[in-house]
Amino acid sequence: MKKIITAAAVIAAMGALTFSAYADTTVYVTIADEEGRLSVEDRAVSVTDADGDGALTINDTLIAAHELFYSQGAAGGYEAVNGDYGLSISKFWGIENGGSYGYYVNNASAWSLTDPVSDGDHVSAFIYTDLEAWSDTYCYFDKYEADTETGEVTLTLSAATFDADWNPITVPVEGADIIVNNTKTGGKTDADGKITLSFTDNGDYIVSASSDTQTLVPPVCRVTVNVPAASASTAAVTETAVKDNPDTGIEDVAVIAGIAVLAAGAAVISKKRK
Repeated sequence: MKKIITAAAVIAAMGALTFSAYADTTVYVTIADEEGRLSVEDRAVSVTDADGDGALTINDTLIAAHELFYSQGAAGGYEAVNGDYGLSISKFWGIENGGSYGYYVNNASAWSLTDPVSDGDHVSAFIYTDLEAWSDTYCYFDKYEADTETGEVTLTLSAATFDADWNPITVPVEGADIIVNNTKTGGKTDADGKITLSFTDNGDYIVSASSDTQTLVPPVCRVTVNVPAASASTAAVTETAVKDNPDTGIEDVAVIAGIAVLAAGAAVISKKRK
């Protein structure tokens, strides 16, 4: 009887550990559709063992993402089948194209849909848009999210590729057009893949990129701008002064600031005399 009770206790403990490992597992998912457009932008997804294989995997993550974000759910938009090379995608985001899909975990190419995922991982999946030359290039920023209190953010864009011996390497993406909230900014990455963005308004922004010379899988960085009230107020005054006097330059702004300082000093002197 004691042995039976002990065995039951061990099984219960193992079940508790399994539940604990799977509880509150959040993975951040990015999805690009058949037109190369962002459909899901690094959004949080709660992952469970949807396929019942006893593990939390990329497959479970993509099922959960379709359930949450695809209009017809996983039943209408996603399928995975076992074949000669193991489990593979046969339908993704409602598209069946013979298996031309890609997926990465934490910006590293995955081996299989059965690769494990952990809490806080980032999964990026996409549909190939070039079904002839297969030129779709996976690229990513050096950070998934950025918070700024100055209004400026510097990002570096890199692409995953291979060297002459087919070893995976990363290279900077030069000349990529930077897109903020689905609008091209006019800014381009330099030879090192870097770009510095300046935001004038507080808020949340989705930064991505495209290229006229490469077929880029769209990267994502979430930027939160939170310039303190005092700084925002100063910036607003400066911006207004320049708008009211379009021919003025930095010197004019400095004069305005100087006048304000002198006025404040005069007020203090006046109070002291009283």
